[in-house]
Amino acid sequence: MSFPEHQPPPPPRGLRVLFGLPPVGRVWPGGVRSALAFGIPAITAWILGFHSEALLLVSGSFAVIYGEGRPYRSRWSVVLIAGAALVSSVWLGAMSGQIALDLGQTPAARMIPVATLSLLALVAVYVIAALRLGPPGAFFFVLVCAVSSYLPAAGISAERGAAFAALGVASALVVAMSGVLWDPRGPERSAVAAAVGAIEKYTSAPTPSAADRHTAAARLHGAWAALYDAGSARLASRPHLVETLFDAHRAFAAATSARAGSVPDPDGAVESPRDQLPLARPGVGYRLRRSLHRDSHASSTAIRVFCAAAVAGGISVALDLSRPDWAILGAVLVLQQGPDRLHGTYRGLQRLGGTLAGVVVFSAIYLSPLGGLAVIALMMLLQFAIEISVPRNYGLAVTFITPLALLMGTISHPGAPLGGLVVDRVVETSVGVAVAFATLWLLLPGAFRRALLRADRQVLRLTDALLTRLQTHSVTAPETLALQRDVQFELVGAALAGVEAAHNDRRWAHRVWPQHAEVDRLGYELLAQCWTDADVGRLNDIELWQRKHEIVAGKFDSSTLG
Repeated sequence: MSFPEHQPPPPPRGLRVLFGLPPVGRVWPGGVRSALAFGIPAITAWILGFHSEALLLVSGSFAVIYGEGRPYRSRWSVVLIAGAALVSSVWLGAMSGQIALDLGQTPAARMIPVATLSLLALVAVYVIAALRLGPPGAFFFVLVCAVSSYLPAAGISAERGAAFAALGVASALVVAMSGVLWDPRGPERSAVAAAVGAIEKYTSAPTPSAADRHTAAARLHGAWAALYDAGSARLASRPHLVETLFDAHRAFAAATSARAGSVPDPDGAVESPRDQLPLARPGVGYRLRRSLHRDSHASSTAIRVFCAAAVAGGISVALDLSRPDWAILGAVLVLQQGPDRLHGTYRGLQRLGGTLAGVVVFSAIYLSPLGGLAVIALMMLLQFAIEISVPRNYGLAVTFITPLALLMGTISHPGAPLGGLVVDRVVETSVGVAVAFATLWLLLPGAFRRALLRADRQVLRLTDALLTRLQTHSVTAPETLALQRDVQFELVGAALAGVEAAHNDRRWAHRVWPQHAEVDRLGYELLAQCWTDADVGRLNDIELWQRKHEIVAGKFDSSTLG
């Protein structure tokens, strides 16, 4: 979506968000991997006689989703970390369910799993939001914990449930890494191609928008991270992908400098190749620490999710509904990505619509004569459908998530009447979505303003530190490169915060947008100047840049932004 740089982005079109199927590229291989990661061990377990436990393998096989798109050199560790979190979630859920069962399933006892799920959602949402990991988010950790809280009622211990989930993780690891055999550089090649395409769109447009620049910068940032994760950027001799991205990066910087009216000497720019590549994303510790602030997007999202989960689960228990975990899942699925009010409202509507469609699909499966291996095959098909639909349409994905979750739930409720399952699912999902709506609109109503102001202040703070460092260090010094990396990271965060603010309160966003745009331009133009400067020993015109920074910072501080 393109929009003038001096104006906030327009609100999303409701029909397009609710029913649109935007192109997302080639996603079916990920769907196949997701299906096989569950299906192979589940079929094996079923043949060996572990019928109830076979369905538990899906809890661990979700780990394959978290490795999608990552270079194989780092994918294995991502899958194992996600797998360990999934296995821990299964164990936590089963233990909380066992405690509730031992206490006689009183209202107070039923609140133990509610508290466990709420705290798990708080931690998982914060970590994923702070690290900016994106989809699939924290939902699957909460889902497997919720399903596992009913395992003790089926006579399955926490240890047994966790063991079978671990087998699912092992399968996910093998399937996730299988592509290395025929396309070992595929993930990073795709990341570089996406960055090059976005940069070409930005550089070739007569008047590119701020959205074009942010898209190009974000994909460039992601491509460098992919090359570092793959180890390609650390090699003494630069592979073709590194050179391709290196050239695209220079083109992006040159175009940004040209549009700022500060083009360096062209001969110098061409004849002074940089020995040092730009750094990848900041480390995990930096990203987690920087979000430990009440005004950060990660903190406000995690607080909203925790409160909504606890309230939705508490209402379900107070009304003596059968599955408070479904109410919690309904709230978490709407809020976990920290959407703005408009997108969050659309997502809640998609959640309700997808749930209604999903219970119809589940009912057809439940009433069919299918059983055993046929059910496992259907769950594989649902896994495939979820993986290919999540990036395209959330409501469509929920249509497949709902029957999958209900089939997993049949482990603890074999032979349960269909009517009760369907009604409980719809009612409790409605409770969760209603609580999510209330949380989105009423809890921390000014969080989006504070998040944008904090993001812009972070950009100003780091650009000031970068200019100070450039007085005594070269643009290729390790400390200088680290600051350039951090400025880029904060610019991406400021862009996301700006879009959220524009969708939450357009009147306020219009008022602050000129200052936000100036901070944004300052950051990108300074980074471009660092990258294209012919003098690799010192940045030219330090004093000029510092005066420019003081002017932008003065306008930002003196304006009535609150």
